Amino acid sequence: MMKYTKVALTTFAILSIASTAQAAPEVHYTQCQSVFSYQTASYQGTTNKNNNGNQWCYLQQAIDGSSWGNVRTETIPTFKTVTGKVCNTPSQYQGEHFYGCSTANHSAPWCYVDDQGNWEECANIESEPLPKHTHPQASQRLDRVALGSCFKTKGDMPQALAKLISHQPDLFLWLGDNIYADTTNMGTMRQKYDDKKRNIDYQKFLAANIPVMATWDDHDYGANNDGKHYPQRVNSQKEYLRHFDVPADDPRLHGQAGIYEAKMLGPANERTHVITLDARYFRSPTFDNYGTCEGSDTTILGTEQWQWLEKQLDTPSEIKLIASGIQVLPPLYQGRSKNKYCAYGDGKEFEQAIADMAESDMSGTSYESWAEVPLERAKLLRLVQKSINSGKTKAVIFLSGDQHWGELLKKEIPTSVQYGKAVTVYEVTASGFGQNWPYHIENPLRLPVYADKKGDGQYTQQCQFPFTYGVTTYRGCITKDHDQPWCYTQVDDNGRGVNGEWGNCAPNGARIPNGQVGTVSSNIANLTTSDRHLINKSGSNYGMVDIDWGKQTIKLSIQTTEEEAVSTIVNF
Repeated sequence: MMKYTKVALTTFAILSIASTAQAAPEVHYTQCQSVFSYQTASYQGTTNKNNNGNQWCYLQQAIDGSSWGNVRTETIPTFKTVTGKVCNTPSQYQGEHFYGCSTANHSAPWCYVDDQGNWEECANIESEPLPKHTHPQASQRLDRVALGSCFKTKGDMPQALAKLISHQPDLFLWLGDNIYADTTNMGTMRQKYDDKKRNIDYQKFLAANIPVMATWDDHDYGANNDGKHYPQRVNSQKEYLRHFDVPADDPRLHGQAGIYEAKMLGPANERTHVITLDARYFRSPTFDNYGTCEGSDTTILGTEQWQWLEKQLDTPSEIKLIASGIQVLPPLYQGRSKNKYCAYGDGKEFEQAIADMAESDMSGTSYESWAEVPLERAKLLRLVQKSINSGKTKAVIFLSGDQHWGELLKKEIPTSVQYGKAVTVYEVTASGFGQNWPYHIENPLRLPVYADKKGDGQYTQQCQFPFTYGVTTYRGCITKDHDQPWCYTQVDDNGRGVNGEWGNCAPNGARIPNGQVGTVSSNIANLTTSDRHLINKSGSNYGMVDIDWGKQTIKLSIQTTEEEAVSTIVNF
């Protein structure tokens, strides 16, 4: 064991703590965690490391969004070694001052006991046990599934989480950015995961015993938009599995690379197959600033996960819910040169994959999605089409997060000689808690808004957004010069509504192709920058999938802290 020598205080580089030191609350020591980890050491007490000389600790409960606080030194108690000697106040070691005991460069906590450099070990203190997640049981029929992502302890997160708990869903899916780690330091990552569990509102969620499944996205995986080149992916997987309290026999703890999994839930003839994908661990660079481009060899899922997914999609169930941290259905954003995408290669396969999906003239969100790798997206959609056409499932719904808005999407996968007739799939994007994104988002595959034909009450026409009426362009239904919401169902090449080609927008409960309208908030104009199926001005949002096994219908909805903002009901 190395000998500890007391050294003079030196200047530390200012890292993660000091940049926000003035914003941290001042606290009494009783508000501190009894044991916490920071960088390479754990502490029973406090430290001034990277905090401009101020003693600090991680808190038992966050205060105004801060998980740590500056500790008033007069409130710090006396700490003793295993022989009963009193620890120095503070101990000084390699430029750091700490009150209490630290594991710095040692396997056990220790402190100095005099000014001559003598030290002793302290007794280990167990951290307070954290509450655990509940997991679904195979026999549990899913009638209500909730989903969300992008968790931040700010804004109206507490109200959204409380409303979610009140629904008592049979399953909740965390869809990535479950914390914002953005680090290669696993101590920091663990601390952030544990801080989430210590949050009083999240503890209420855990106490409600709502079964949970999950996937990750970039910020909880490790770094923004990163993939297989993230250097800590193996250890990040361990921290993810620890946080979600997976059982000891989980294969992801015993050699499986990646956090993908699947569960078949419910009795015979009422089975929901929940598949969570890992779109990070094996992922090739999507732009050259994330690594060397791989052209048409670019992958999202990697060879082993693709083989696993094909077997899952070939397993019979009534409904398949496929969770992905990033959106699946929005088409490629074509506002940048296509050769900027790593998957472009020589362009031939890239362009052909887009054409095969009948999307050559479409442009979707500019933010990260499956569309950045058209061959992988087309492969996923074709395998889903095969699963439906071969009778392995009646309905497939993608569930996604990441974007900081809520959205309902619909895609018809074109007829294929190999995969069969055209099929329709849906997606619910729900993101996030304590987030807001009040900016226009382009997406031609958002769920259509239907209208009748000049008020005939048959809601079979699709609204054409955007349309120009008078001198104003609109992206949603309007009431201008009419007694109920309406839209144009045809526009000319300049986007102007064609005279006489209009209809009343389908109201709550109206029959529409393949289902019916669920709810449209009376406040919808204040919840979106576009049409009713995008919710991006509400603050927090989360999604719901309600299955009526008797009526063979599925309701897809986006929820806010106030209401069910919008929903649609589809048949299966």
